[in-house]
Amino acid sequence: MTSASPETAGLPWHLVVPVKGGTAAKSRLHPPVGVGREDLALALATDCLTACCAAVPPARVVVVTSDPRVRRVATTLGTTVVADPGRGLDAAVRAGRDHVAALSPVAPVGVLLGDLPALRPDDLAAALDTASAHRLAVVPDASGHGTVLLTARDAAALLPAFGAGSAHRHELAGHTRLDLDLPRLRTDVDEDVDLATAARLGLGPATSAVLAAAPQARDTLPGMQGSVHTFDEGSGSGSVLLDDGREVRFSGEVFGASALRHLRAGQRLSLDLAAGGGSVERLWIVGIGDDQRIG
Repeated sequence: MTSASPETAGLPWHLVVPVKGGTAAKSRLHPPVGVGREDLALALATDCLTACCAAVPPARVVVVTSDPRVRRVATTLGTTVVADPGRGLDAAVRAGRDHVAALSPVAPVGVLLGDLPALRPDDLAAALDTASAHRLAVVPDASGHGTVLLTARDAAALLPAFGAGSAHRHELAGHTRLDLDLPRLRTDVDEDVDLATAARLGLGPATSAVLAAAPQARDTLPGMQGSVHTFDEGSGSGSVLLDDGREVRFSGEVFGASALRHLRAGQRLSLDLAAGGGSVERLWIVGIGDDQRIG
């Protein structure tokens, strides 16, 4: 999909990008062994912000954060940094919106999630170009339920309602739903399967570099999820159906190293694939924290 830039669309877009950062960031994400969750979260935000600053003048990108590492990245890129009030995502968005509105209440503003590591400037430019035709617009995430981009032609009119099911709430509030064919824009990373999807679309350089630094980076493909398909109690071996439909097998040794005692058909697992993607290198229960991961 190609489009004119936001500049040629005639609207001087401002972007509000809330980024949590720190130890609370991306708590549902399980990085590969040797990769810190904070480092990975910072890399996701860095790639997203870099794409934003290539699509919109950096001075019109407002990063809302209280994390010092995110602040340094944002400042280096030339963006404006506003302190996160610490009262949740909607409050962070309102803080950024209010900063823009104080400069110009009628400035067009978009709110973009800061966890889009596969985002490219052309994707964002195309979305903003399309949104410019609507007073209010919302671009849902890949699931269709969440929101990755929320726009208003007048900053003061933007009323965020993020969280589970936010795309529908934003529609009810008058935002035109834009189901754009822009998967790199619509793939936000909250869980392992999201990171795997973003990797297939093409990660930005910061995220790629962090993942490449993992000790097993040359030997495994990190961050997949799937459901148990078969399991043999005697040998401990079995197979998993990945979310993309592929069946991959794991050995009794891999099961033994996981510290799991039993698996049932349909049970959800997170896993790392061996190089080539044909077998499982590690597996663990979806939702287990990084400090509990066995591998």
